[in-house]
Amino acid sequence: MVQERAVRTREQVLNAAAEEFAAHGYMGTTLLDVIQRTGMTKGALYGHFSSKEELATALIEEAGSELSTRAARADGPDAAAVPALRETVLDLARHLRRDTRARSALRLAVESPHLDRHDLGLVQRICLPLTRAVTQAQAGDGSSGGYPPEAVARLLVSVFFGVPHPVPRDDADAARQFDDLWAAVSGPRGDGGGAAGPPER
Repeated sequence: MVQERAVRTREQVLNAAAEEFAAHGYMGTTLLDVIQRTGMTKGALYGHFSSKEELATALIEEAGSELSTRAARADGPDAAAVPALRETVLDLARHLRRDTRARSALRLAVESPHLDRHDLGLVQRICLPLTRAVTQAQAGDGSSGGYPPEAVARLLVSVFFGVPHPVPRDDADAARQFDDLWAAVSGPRGDGGGAAGPPER
């Protein structure tokens, strides 16, 4: 009974923190905001999380794991690559609309990447399976025009989820990312209205 109550209290704290982080970001949220939203005492909150950082890290870990699991569904047979990619993007968008924890985890991972304990950041963990799916789609029917798969995945994540990507590591990385993104949006259009192919580089 005590354990069940502790689990419920922890969930209540995480839900309240997710609301605050999703609305105000990491820097704009204080533990007092979370405490006031839950109606608990400081002691009740500190019994589960010792700091704002620990709270944010838990949200990224738990809600981020669900996001990356959903993103992994984009991987599938080449013949079904485009439908799988489409359904995965729609599912992620739907999940983010409905789940405050997911929205807070993504915002936290973007704004405060030092809180993400994984070797790969959450945005990258979402982008990687989408990149593989784009590669499979290109191999299957060329529907994405043969453009750089990573650039197409980044565009999908940016457009559907409003996610800014990490600052490039250096000038060479920035130049590569610009060239890839430019190729993905500026190529000539074919007879069917889609991109006919990337410009020569």
